[in-house]
Amino acid sequence: MQAESIIHWKNRKDSRYEDISGNLTSGAAYYLHMSEREDRYATIREFLQEKYPEAVSISTISRQLNMNRGSVAKYLEVLQSHGNVIMKPYGKSKLYSIAQNVAFDDLFDYISDAIVILDADLHILMVNKSFIETFNIRSGKKIIGNELSRINLALLDNPTVLENIDRILNSRVFINEMLLIERGTDRIFLTEFVSTVIPSISFTGKPGIMISLRDITTWKKTEEALKSSEQKIRTLFEEVPSGIILFREDGTILNANRASLDILGLTRFTDLEEFKLHDIMCSREIIQNLIRQGEIAELTLSCNFDRLKSHTLTSTKKSGIAYFQIVFAPVTDKTGKSSSEFFILFLDITAKKIAEKQLKERYQGIVNNLPGIVYQFYARDSGEWGVYYVNERTQEIYGVPTEPLKNWFDRYGECIAPEDQERWFDSIHDVIKRVAPWEFEGRFIKPSGEEMYIRGISQPVRLKHETVWNGIFLDITDRRMAEEALRMSEERLRGITSNLPGIVYQFYARNPREWGTYYVDERSTEVYGIPPDPVDTWILRYGDYIAPEDQERWLNSIQDVIETVKKWEFEGRFIRPDGEEMYIRVLSQPVRLRNETVWNGIILDITDRRKAEEALRRTELKEARYHSFFENTCNGVLIYEPLENGDHIIKDVNKMTASLLRMDKEDIVGKRLFEEFPDLPDPYVRDLLHRVLITEKPEFVAPLKYRNREEFPWISHYVFKLPSGEIASFMIDVTDVVKDDAKPAKRKAK
Repeated sequence: MQAESIIHWKNRKDSRYEDISGNLTSGAAYYLHMSEREDRYATIREFLQEKYPEAVSISTISRQLNMNRGSVAKYLEVLQSHGNVIMKPYGKSKLYSIAQNVAFDDLFDYISDAIVILDADLHILMVNKSFIETFNIRSGKKIIGNELSRINLALLDNPTVLENIDRILNSRVFINEMLLIERGTDRIFLTEFVSTVIPSISFTGKPGIMISLRDITTWKKTEEALKSSEQKIRTLFEEVPSGIILFREDGTILNANRASLDILGLTRFTDLEEFKLHDIMCSREIIQNLIRQGEIAELTLSCNFDRLKSHTLTSTKKSGIAYFQIVFAPVTDKTGKSSSEFFILFLDITAKKIAEKQLKERYQGIVNNLPGIVYQFYARDSGEWGVYYVNERTQEIYGVPTEPLKNWFDRYGECIAPEDQERWFDSIHDVIKRVAPWEFEGRFIKPSGEEMYIRGISQPVRLKHETVWNGIFLDITDRRMAEEALRMSEERLRGITSNLPGIVYQFYARNPREWGTYYVDERSTEVYGIPPDPVDTWILRYGDYIAPEDQERWLNSIQDVIETVKKWEFEGRFIRPDGEEMYIRVLSQPVRLRNETVWNGIILDITDRRKAEEALRRTELKEARYHSFFENTCNGVLIYEPLENGDHIIKDVNKMTASLLRMDKEDIVGKRLFEEFPDLPDPYVRDLLHRVLITEKPEFVAPLKYRNREEFPWISHYVFKLPSGEIASFMIDVTDVVKDDAKPAKRKAK
């Protein structure tokens, strides 16, 4: 017999119909000649089918089919019990015909529940196809006639199930239904136990058992998921920080969660029951319009709790103005049809509103103090571009008015310097194409003609049909000037270091025993005859050429600055590898780092200075004599430097000049000649000074006064050019001579 399925009568292989022609006393005899019995069942059915609708007796069947009458009676009893044949009493006789309805056996395999039928000895009488498939019983395994325990079905082979089966067999109280969980798979089965007697199958008349197993794993999981979902919804309703109020079309409040009470400053739901929703939300018309429209909506409402407290919600603990972010929606049924109930979900955003206001104020404060303006530039997929927003300070900083906003970017771009125009437009088209951050620097000429430098910076945000750049235009004029100054300073530094009578270096010390150099000017070989590489040992190699009499002082100075971390200074005699003697001066400043100190410094060749010091000492006496002569000569001495506009800056004067000009020396030096003394004959004096500057030939100046006042003297000048390019004048007071020359003229005039 094939265990994997229950075979129908119609295919002539039903394994549940046993041989009943003999005395069956053992399991082996019970299943003897299985194929022969199946053929007999099929033969009887086919015979009755041929005779249909005629009903025939047992004797007729026995005689026609040449079968034992007793066996035929038993076969017919089995076929009748399974609904395959119909018996009609005829007097004391029984007449049989084939059944035209669907037999139990034909329906048994189509039942979705797994079913097993046991006899009183717990032998398996019947199983359906679902039982075999549910428990994956392999093909070829013998089931019918086997004891239940021998098919190794762990689900039924446990003490609770076996005890319940024993109760059924002994006609005691038993459990009709059980929930069983299969080990290993965690499948859940709703198991039903039914006491039954099927004489045609058991032949004993003793009660048997039908066990039905329904796999409800999916249903249980769905049920648990539904319970979990309901619990989550209940928890969400009560624990969500947003207020939720359920209400009817007329505004009657049906339910409200704890958060809504907290937001409204209430403690009990009964505080809300007597009010309509639009009475407590401070916006009756808005709420009623939402109800009439019956659509999902999101909006912001404000509520004056002080007014609300005096009219309706007298029990609220809130005060002042509050702002609510509200989501309104109708309650719909399973079909999506709106009912007459609605709900709002609302959140107190008062703090957010205040923060937004403060943020806006801070933003305005920041924007108003930026060295530039903020803007929002857009580029649409259609090719159109422009600005959505420009800070109003654009007029103040760049001289370009905000309005009309539509063409602001074009007007601003027209002020970009001509040499930067092409680069300006190329940069814009490039970032529009790539949707990338934008950066631009260039020269900007304000409508007033003032020049400045700008820097544009922005970041893109991609939207549905356009890209928006949020950015800033900075006035970087000061920075560019500083950069230019720095560039010039670096050039000067390079010029200085390349022309220094020495070299720059960087010396480090980690401790008194570990020190060396990080950097040495490549001119070390040229100036001192010591190659820079290897740089780490350079300071040691350089020290070998310090003159013997200065060696100890050299090393002591290094150890001293390492221990005290102070600036390093040293002067001494140095003997180059080629034998040439020179004098050096070491100057450096320390910078303390985490694990070491670094000295950045210079080693100067001061040979010429040392020689010059001696020469200087010899010239100091001459300088002193010159200074004494300059200050104490009886003639005035005036030195001035020519300017491009034709005026002259007074650079120096002696005591006599200050006396002649009736001023203190400090009040004269640094003044412009013709601004300070406007009474000087001009252009006579101006032209004379220019001639001397150009021709470098001295000239005498006719007597003149610096101020047309009686107390000012007449002064004669001898003007000449100095090697420095400055102009010098010897000044002589000729007032008496001028007056004497004037007396004959007066007498003649009389």
